[in-house]
Amino acid sequence: MSSPVSSPTAGESIRRHSRSFSFASRLLPAGKRADVERLYAWCRWCDDGVDTADSPQQALEFIERATEDVRRIAGGKSPVAAESRWLAELIGRHNLPLEAALALLDGMRSDLTAAAGFHEDDLLRYCFRVAGAVGVLLCPILGLADRRHLPHAAALGMGMQLTNIARDVAEDWCRSRCYLPLEWTDGLRPGGGPPDLRRVRRGVKTILEVADGYYAAGEAGISGLDADSRLAVRTAARIYHAIGTKIRRRDFAVLDKRARVSTLGKLRIFAVAILPLAGGSRPRRFDDSAERALAAARRLLAECGISVQG
Repeated sequence: MSSPVSSPTAGESIRRHSRSFSFASRLLPAGKRADVERLYAWCRWCDDGVDTADSPQQALEFIERATEDVRRIAGGKSPVAAESRWLAELIGRHNLPLEAALALLDGMRSDLTAAAGFHEDDLLRYCFRVAGAVGVLLCPILGLADRRHLPHAAALGMGMQLTNIARDVAEDWCRSRCYLPLEWTDGLRPGGGPPDLRRVRRGVKTILEVADGYYAAGEAGISGLDADSRLAVRTAARIYHAIGTKIRRRDFAVLDKRARVSTLGKLRIFAVAILPLAGGSRPRRFDDSAERALAAARRLLAECGISVQG
């Protein structure tokens, strides 16, 4: 294999594109942080390759090349794209589940074809592919020893993606995309003008309610990570959950202003996130919605061939 891509470039990617993940990643030991940055950089490269393509055909060709690189890595061969070396390095060190990397690319491929119908099951499958799968990829880096916790990791990623979707309705609409299920929005779909505010609010309210169960399920599995990884993951989860809280406080109005958590807000979340390490704060309530989230995560893991046994 040719010389590895330098980690500073990977670090620049996470700092440029995700302030929340960059903030949380600084709580990791240097070696783990560098590997998390490499994984983020590969995921961002895949995402940018689709979003910046001049046409759907070019985007599809990019996805096929990235997918072939994953298959080459699985076969012990060097990837073609320099950016795929980030993933190859991580697989060599941590034995990441390649099925999760392929699921991520499948999620991006699904974005290239507008769905005539988009329902709750479609939403959950999409969230698993583009975010739950990333949570699964992170697990070996962050020291997860018991695969029975993989559904928790997938659920946490899915909760974050549900929050992203709630926050980014306006941005997605401009790209002729809408991830709010038809049954939650009275059939809302892009085309012919701005989205209906009432139907958007209804869909956003529902998606954030569903996300709460995924966050609870995700936090319940954080104890399965290495001790030096838990604070960073808990902080990232709570920063994203706080985005949903801001949206709620705005009465689910997401079309005019993008919800963000300030640096001061992140520091406050970090301070509270420390408390569970000392036994001073209760975890999020694990209720029926969290059980449903875990069940969905298990089903989707099985669907893409990832075992939670052993």
